[in-house]
Amino acid sequence: MKETRLKVPDMSCGHCVATVQRSLETLEGVESVDVSLETKVVIVRAIQELEAYDLLETVRETGFTPKVDG
Repeated sequence: MKETRLKVPDMSCGHCVATVQRSLETLEGVESVDVSLETKVVIVRAIQELEAYDLLETVRETGFTPKVDG
């Protein structure tokens, strides 16, 4: 399983977390999405390597400004 970490510093509430999580879960190959409002980190686990650009663009489409963490 491949894991990608994103930082989404402009998440501020539970609704933000749910929006980001739902958007990433729609991508093909994604197995799970864990979002921490406290650390502003999103961990995406997928069955295959996903392009960071696709993950970032999916989150951007929800109105947030993500970046790859690490």
